[in-house]
Amino acid sequence: MRRRRAGLLAAAGLLLPGAAASDPGLSYQVTLSEAEPGVAEFELRRPPPGAVLVAARDGDAAAIAAPRCGETAVPAAAGRWTVPAGCAALRWRVRLADQDGGVDASVPPSSWSARHRFWFLAERHGWLRPADGPGGGHVTIRLRRRDGQVVERLQAFPSNDEPPFYAVVGFTPARVYSRDGFRLEVFGGAPDFPWMDGIHDSVLATWARWRRDLVPAGIATLSEMALAWLPPPPGAEPGYGGSAGGAAIGVQIVLREGDPNAEAKARAVIGAGAAHEGFHSITGAGAQAWPAWANESLANHFAIEAARAFLDPADFVWVRRFYVEPRMAGGLLAAQAAYAAGDGDQRYQFYTKGARFWAAIERVLTSPPNGSGRLAALIRSSNNFAGVNLNDGAALAAFLDRHSGGAAGPLVDCFLVRPNCDAPEAPGA
Repeated sequence: MRRRRAGLLAAAGLLLPGAAASDPGLSYQVTLSEAEPGVAEFELRRPPPGAVLVAARDGDAAAIAAPRCGETAVPAAAGRWTVPAGCAALRWRVRLADQDGGVDASVPPSSWSARHRFWFLAERHGWLRPADGPGGGHVTIRLRRRDGQVVERLQAFPSNDEPPFYAVVGFTPARVYSRDGFRLEVFGGAPDFPWMDGIHDSVLATWARWRRDLVPAGIATLSEMALAWLPPPPGAEPGYGGSAGGAAIGVQIVLREGDPNAEAKARAVIGAGAAHEGFHSITGAGAQAWPAWANESLANHFAIEAARAFLDPADFVWVRRFYVEPRMAGGLLAAQAAYAAGDGDQRYQFYTKGARFWAAIERVLTSPPNGSGRLAALIRSSNNFAGVNLNDGAALAAFLDRHSGGAAGPLVDCFLVRPNCDAPEAPGA
């Protein structure tokens, strides 16, 4: 992933480090200590014999010391380790980045902040999941304080099979917010604006509503989230960056010096960006398995609508300029194919043209709405579009036509299939 600039909202799905919820003996343990804060100690208990553990991305294995079973080192090859027979517990250590020196929030590494006393843990540096293992389960994280006290937290992760997955762990959050049974802990140094509490509170209220309106019935939903403000690296370009995974989000913003609209832009992208990232976590915990174009476009559509509600019109102008007005020539399914082949720049089409597509669909749906609209109600009642191939324009059109009196099909054809077609916005969009 590339860093999101000026108005790009970052992407994220969810990780599944490979412990199976059905096997209570298989579990991950992580120990963090203020005596050695730059190192995390990992232990995988009862790993499946012969399972292959892999680092999530090339090069990430460099931060990971080779795992050991007892006194025996496990051979490594290209960031892959095979669990030997008779191994009761696999242990390894991970070197953590100095967060206070600046990190990239769109691809955040595992890091430690001495200034704010919290850890940001990324799955690719610690939870090395079995390549063929099932998802779902938990990680126990132990904190050893300077006074010798040990604090334990249970970090759950869902059964969705898409990375990344993060955990934010610290002793004292900078801010705590609660709304409608949903709790938000904010860590790190948030921008020092008087309106930040209001933005955090508005975003939390949005997440609490989505938790009720988007997640299919019978699926356990998130009840708390951690938001970590990560300092940008020196010389970072102006813009907003972020990534969400599991119940944790990392974000940062760099303002353009001398820009008279910098603070208004900040309100717009912080509000919409945080809403976007939370959408990923909430729907990911709700077991969605959408392709990138749908995942990102839905997140941005719902984030734009949320920002429309809680931002002043003068600030929402910037949301429109960044995420609504830009026009793209290609169809979304062609962009998805190019993205799958490695063209990460296609994401911007998902954020903009994709978000406009779902806004157009919202306007033609005839099915009953819930508190977050007709599209939210359809997502919930259809179990995240279960059984619909979202990379097949004809299949998606047929599904949406059944809930729109046939009005959705031409929109699917225009936005997803045909190049150089972008349906006009409705008044007030």
